[in-house]
Amino acid sequence: MESVQKQLEELGLSPNEVRAYLASLELGPATVLQIAAKSAIVRPTAHVAVGGLVKRGLMSSHTRGKKTYYQAERPGQLLRLLEEEKRRLANRETKLRSVLPGLESLILLAKEKPEVNYYEGLEGLEAMRKVLIDSKPKELRVIGASSKHLGDAFQEAHQVHGFRLKSLGIKMKIIALNGDKKNFEKSKSYFGTAKGKQNLYEYRVMKADKDLVGEIAVFKNYLSLIAYTDHPYGFLIKSPELENSAKGIFDHIWRTLS
Repeated sequence: MESVQKQLEELGLSPNEVRAYLASLELGPATVLQIAAKSAIVRPTAHVAVGGLVKRGLMSSHTRGKKTYYQAERPGQLLRLLEEEKRRLANRETKLRSVLPGLESLILLAKEKPEVNYYEGLEGLEAMRKVLIDSKPKELRVIGASSKHLGDAFQEAHQVHGFRLKSLGIKMKIIALNGDKKNFEKSKSYFGTAKGKQNLYEYRVMKADKDLVGEIAVFKNYLSLIAYTDHPYGFLIKSPELENSAKGIFDHIWRTLS
């Protein structure tokens, strides 16, 4: 009987409605008081349960004298509940399908939001370089200042990074803040021309009022900000809009330095 009660509840009947319905099947025509006694539920609750069954078409009533008698409809009527549930589910499916395009557009909007990631230490800077390489840009623009105080390990990694950029044929435009032209000429000989390709390395020097330690880089969909402090750190912002804006500012400065 417990399994029967559970299955009836799965059709949408409340536990009290199930008990009242099963009691009514056994009793035949009966008053609410008799149904309450048979189902072991209090009379007010039985009134509510019987009313719910009548609304569902699972119980009918008739008056005899001054008393109202209720009788459960045959169990076959339960199939109608199942059909109604199927129709409701089909309705819900139709409505859900109609809003799915709107929900998908929210995902697209979320994808278009800028992504900001924070990195620190020499390992973090190497992770930023990997993002650059993996994005496969055609061109890299950099406004940078001194990083010499970071030591040999950093300088070696930085040089290896330059060779990787050269091997991939990525064109580099460097604006050096308070830079040394001799050093950049030397770098140009290292990174300037990939085999069978055009000159990939261009630089210009810009004087700054203060000694600065940092770098701003612009490449495919990204804006990179690095602080060359004793414990270096940086941010990578993925945003086509910011990339385009920074690229425009860089190109304007580049032209003024020609």
